Amino acid sequence: MDSTFTGLSAFPLTPITDDAVDERAFVGLIERLATAGVDSITALGSTGSYAYLTAAERARVARLAVEHAGGTPVFVGVGALRTS
Repeated sequence: MDSTFTGLSAFPLTPITDDAVDERAFVGLIERLATAGVDSITALGSTGSYAYLTAAERARVARLAVEHAGGTPVFVGVGALRTS
């Protein structure tokens, strides 16, 4: 098995509306990327406001990405504004 990462990995934004994750918009982004045939999707990547989400919100976004990506591999970014 070749473990080299190749192809296009998409890093969708995590849409926020009224200070909460816009789940419907996020799911729409994930489904469109999977339908477009990207090679992988990275949720909670280096763009958007992922660092301002709570741990529960991040977990929810990760689950939504995996549930709606079909067979497209999903990576989940990790990060925080502070080490505490």
